[in-house]
Amino acid sequence: MEKKTFNLTLEVLNRFQKAGILRSIVLIGSWSIYFYKYYFKSKSYSSFIRTRDIDFLVQVPIKLNKKIDLFKLLEDLGFIEEFSRSKGYIKLTHPDLTVEFLVPEKGKESDKPYPLPQLGINAQALRYLDILSENTISIDVDGIQIILPHPAAYALHKFIIFKRRGNQDKRDRDLEGAIRVFHELIKNDGLTAIKQVFNSLHKKWQATVLKNLESVKEVEIINTLK
Repeated sequence: MEKKTFNLTLEVLNRFQKAGILRSIVLIGSWSIYFYKYYFKSKSYSSFIRTRDIDFLVQVPIKLNKKIDLFKLLEDLGFIEEFSRSKGYIKLTHPDLTVEFLVPEKGKESDKPYPLPQLGINAQALRYLDILSENTISIDVDGIQIILPHPAAYALHKFIIFKRRGNQDKRDRDLEGAIRVFHELIKNDGLTAIKQVFNSLHKKWQATVLKNLESVKEVEIINTLK
C-alpha cells in the first residue's frame, strides 16, 4: 500500500472521530485486513491489501448530536461526491481513495438506496452485513478508535458472499483475505470465537458457508467449523 493512501485514510478517520461519527460506523472490507495487525500483534500476520476503496458500515439508527455534511468534512482534502445513477447512492472519491457507506439490508431485497440525512448521503443497502455489525472489536491506531468486525465475523461473512462477486479477481482476493484472517485467528486461540459466530448464523447461512468452502476445497476450514 502506498504511504500517501495510508496517510489519507488516517486523516479521514481522524476527521470522522473529531466529528463524532466514528463511534457509529464500522470499518469493513479489505481495510479490515490491514488494521487487524493492531489486533493480532503478530509478526507472522500479513496485512497486505490491494485496494483504494474503504467501506464503512453505518449502524442505524445512527446516533449523532447534530447533522454532519460528510462531503464538506472532506472536501478540502480533494474528495468529490460521486452519485451512482443506477443505484442512487453516493460515495466520496479521491484520486488515492474512495469512501463508501453501507447499511444492512432489511426485509425484501431491493436496489433502493438508504437515506442518511444525518450525514447528507444515501448509502447502499446490502444483505448479510448484520454479521459484521453484531460482532465487533475496537482498536486504537495513533489515538484513533476504530470499530472493526471481529475477525471471525469478517472471515465467515466473506465465506458467504465471495461467490456473489461478479469480478473473478475480486472474488479470489476476498477468499484469500478471509482465509488468511481465519488461519491467523486460529493461531491466536480464536477457535471459540469462530464457533460462537458460526453457530449464531441462520442455518441457511451456515449451509452457504460450508457449500461455498466445499466448492473451493477448503476441507480444513470446513472440518474446523463442523
